[in-house]
Order: sequence, then structure tokens, then C-alpha cells
Amino acid sequence: MPKIMNWLGCASDWVDRVAVWISIVYAFLVTVIVLASVFLRMAGRAPSWSEEFARWLLIGIAFISSSVALKRGAHIGITALIKAIPSKTLLRVIIQLSNVLVLVFLAYMFWFGLDAAVKAADQTGDIIPVSALYVKLHVPIGALMMMVHVLYYSAGVFTGDDPKHYLLSQ
Repeated sequence: MPKIMNWLGCASDWVDRVAVWISIVYAFLVTVIVLASVFLRMAGRAPSWSEEFARWLLIGIAFISSSVALKRGAHIGITALIKAIPSKTLLRVIIQLSNVLVLVFLAYMFWFGLDAAVKAADQTGDIIPVSALYVKLHVPIGALMMMVHVLYYSAGVFTGDDPKHYLLSQ
């Protein structure tokens, strides 16, 4: 089990680094595009594609950055009851049940997000003639990234001394 835990830890850390960099690049691009659009609009030369492209990037930020928040335990959760449970065995069972429910939701999100993305391959933006597939792929990619983190936390609940360190929200 330690070998699996090490592998999942490395995978989770790598996915986190990739998600952070994608989020940084997207946030930078949104900032530049929106600021340039504002200044160009005041000059009477606003590009027509800026709003649509900024919206696409914001969609990507929402779904990719959610995996960063999950890795850091920054999602909302009510952990007061869980942290008050004295029995480590019962605590492990409750946390694993929660992790399984989250994995089922993420698998659902991945499957139907991928289906929606593939079905949108022939659609294009209103102004930008690029396939909507690329925008909608952020949903299954974000779900897949979050699944890696949840699998790591699930393995950590079994192998770690204190299962409270592997809660999805702190």
C-alpha cells in the first residue's frame, strides 16, 4: 500500500501543479483581454471576440481551479461533527463513504461532461469560429483532476495515522 500511496501522492501533486499553471495562464489572459478591451472600447476600437473569449477562459478557470481548491482542502465542508468522533475506525468509515459519494459524483460529471463536449464538436462560438468542444472539455478534465486527488485522500485514510488529515475540506 505505501507504493500505491506514493504513486497517488506524486500523481496528485503533478495534477495540482498542472492545474495551478493552467489557472494562472487563464487568469492572466482574462485580465489582459478584459483590460485591453476596456481601453480599446474607450478608444472606439473594441474587438468583438474579447467578451466571448474571456467567458470561455472563465469557464476553464472555474473547472480547473476547483481541483486546486480540492487539493488544498478549500472547498466548503461541515467537519465539526467528523472531527468530534473519537473512534478512528468509525471516522475512517465515514470519511471513506464521503469519498465514495464524491467519486461517484465526479465520475458522473466526467462521463456526461465528456459526452456533452463530444456532442458540441460541431458547434462554434457566436463570434469566434472555434469548436465548443475545447470549452466544454474543461468539465471532464476538471472532474478527472479532482478524481486523482480524491483517490489519493482515500488511500491516505487507510494508510495514515490520523484520518482527519485526509478530509476533503479542512
